[in-house]
Amino acid sequence: MPDFDVIVIGGGPGGYAAALKAAELGATVALVEAEKPGGACVHYTCIPTNILLGAAIAHVEGRELGVMGVFSVGDDFNFARAVARKDALVRQMSDSIAAALRMRKVTVISGRAAFSGAHSVEVTSADVRSVLSAESVIIATGTRWDAPTLPGVAPERVYTADAVQSLAVAPRSALVLGGGAADTAFALEYATLLAAAGTNVTFAAPNEKLVPALDTALSAVAEAALTDLGITLLREASVVNADATTVTVEHAGGTVQVPAETVVAVDVRRPFFEALNLAAAGVVTTTLIPVDRRCRTNVPGIFAVGDVTGGAMLSSAATHMGEVAGANAAGGEAVARLSALPHVLHTVPEIGWIGRTEGQARAEGYDVCSGVVDLSYGAKALALGARQGLVKVVAERELGEVLGVHVVGPGASEMLAVAASVMQTETTIHDLASMVFWHPSMAEGLAEAARRAR
Repeated sequence: MPDFDVIVIGGGPGGYAAALKAAELGATVALVEAEKPGGACVHYTCIPTNILLGAAIAHVEGRELGVMGVFSVGDDFNFARAVARKDALVRQMSDSIAAALRMRKVTVISGRAAFSGAHSVEVTSADVRSVLSAESVIIATGTRWDAPTLPGVAPERVYTADAVQSLAVAPRSALVLGGGAADTAFALEYATLLAAAGTNVTFAAPNEKLVPALDTALSAVAEAALTDLGITLLREASVVNADATTVTVEHAGGTVQVPAETVVAVDVRRPFFEALNLAAAGVVTTTLIPVDRRCRTNVPGIFAVGDVTGGAMLSSAATHMGEVAGANAAGGEAVARLSALPHVLHTVPEIGWIGRTEGQARAEGYDVCSGVVDLSYGAKALALGARQGLVKVVAERELGEVLGVHVVGPGASEMLAVAASVMQTETTIHDLASMVFWHPSMAEGLAEAARRAR
């Protein structure tokens, strides 16, 4: 008889969501985690990034109010205090996840896991090794940063997100490297954070567009907002050399020496599963672990979720996949639905999108209609003091299927929550156009863009 019904390897969003769901459905569950519950999301990426950005954005807004004469702004941004607050809140969230696992009677095992067979896992903790068996195993080991090797730049000068989050003082200057992937551009969040903290920031995008997945109609507004923060933007950029205080960058406009005390590389994560000994279980891998819509690998009873499967590599996707895998490992028939997945960058203002751009929709053969609204003229945006903002809705003309929504403006994340609901439920653009939203609210712009679709 196996030790558990389900063993989950990894305690991040995908892992703890899987463990909680399987336990909720009556399975006996063990979760193996080498560090603390919460994984990279809670300790190194989403949560600490957003806590620090929340402080930085409040500081920027405070400066704006100071310019408007509402009150006087005193101290500069205190990076050390912001980091201390981040550490406290991260501990609080990790403890909350641990408490939720205890309440569901999930056995949390501290250690590193590796397969010894299709239904057995060897767990190593300090000098202790034990072998556990289960009917089903869920892999949720996430990603690791793979910092780039840059010509002339010493490795210790290249910071990934976790290193930036631990700084006591913001660097005087930084070169932030864009990742270039179509669905990620989190480096822009770190450019925003450092610029708000007073760092001289240069952002080097490897492509012509800073955010490849953002509709072209919104690109200029996004770039203007970043420039207003004092960020220098370089396109089609690559590092060619460096000295002690500067980095030489080739870009679309030529070659420039950029002041760079540090080089920040954020969008450099890769699926991590090398230590799992998947060959012993017979799991097929490439640079990721392929799964079907039920999060099943090629081996019956072995599932994989989240970043380790490639795809969007977002915590929201990992959580959803974890719930699907947890249900299926407990005998269910759940299916992952990731076609309507919002992406948000917590810049100033926020930048976000869901679904296709107009160009992508046309390239796929859709007869497209689209509508654009300038959010900066809306009542809520005026009250917030927002100077830039656009929302664009892309839809199929005949049936009205909403194919994509793109937003630059305050509250973009909340507007995209509405858009996700619209797309998930297959609500048409005509229905969206007739919806009545609270006035004043940013979401009013979404309905207005639908009404303007031509």
